Amino acid sequence: MKKQYIIPIFVPHLGCPNDCVFCNQKSISGQKKNMTKEEAKKIIENYLKNIKEEDSQIEIAFYGGSFTAIEKEKQEELLSLAYEYIKKGQVESIRISTRPDAIDKEILKRLKKYKVKTIELGVQSANNYILNKANRGHTFEDVKRASKMIRWNGFKLGHQMMVGLPESTRIDEINTAKSLIKLKPKMVRIYPVLVVKGTKLEQDYKKGKYEPLTVVQAVEVCKDLVRMFADKKIEIIRVGLQNTDEIDNPEKEGSEVVARTIPPSF
Repeated sequence: MKKQYIIPIFVPHLGCPNDCVFCNQKSISGQKKNMTKEEAKKIIENYLKNIKEEDSQIEIAFYGGSFTAIEKEKQEELLSLAYEYIKKGQVESIRISTRPDAIDKEILKRLKKYKVKTIELGVQSANNYILNKANRGHTFEDVKRASKMIRWNGFKLGHQMMVGLPESTRIDEINTAKSLIKLKPKMVRIYPVLVVKGTKLEQDYKKGKYEPLTVVQAVEVCKDLVRMFADKKIEIIRVGLQNTDEIDNPEKEGSEVVARTIPPSF
């Protein structure tokens, strides 16, 4: 079996039309500047140099922003760079993450042209009231429409959901998982909310208007979600944001997290 490697390229907040209450992509990704073709090429080359396995499966992943919402020229620039490595046989495929309301026939045609294989949608919740409270700027109807289009056009569909959003309850999160299962994703990510600097959620937390989940609360709901997805043979790629220098214990110097965090062992 081939060993899988992902080359992550972050395009923080590029193209995103909204400031979600929980989001500061530059903090979450650990990247303070916008991505250029030259910088992306350096990242890819550096990863390829360090991947020693000959029998490997390598994927370039564009994370962080709303990839299909950025200007078309920028999409083409980054996709064409990644596609060069596919043509050379150094990379097998491309994956992108984006918003549900930034998917249409023209966009999917462009992604297919550059051999994008996987599209992950930031869903967060199936409850429109909670999406509105989080300032997502889309509804769950957008999620359903985009998910069906992605599957019908032959891409692998991924979903990302959150637990602990403002006014979201455990029942809301269980219902979100049930709704996502009906849309038949191949994979999911489950992210407990973190209170990050420079976000609306930070302001609400400091004013006492928002209280993040404790680790125990997050574990309790996530274990139910993991079981639900696993029972339906949906791959769980990740539970909890990966710890970095920026995403760490709030007491540590350099951490961008304001309130209690999810430990690396989560």
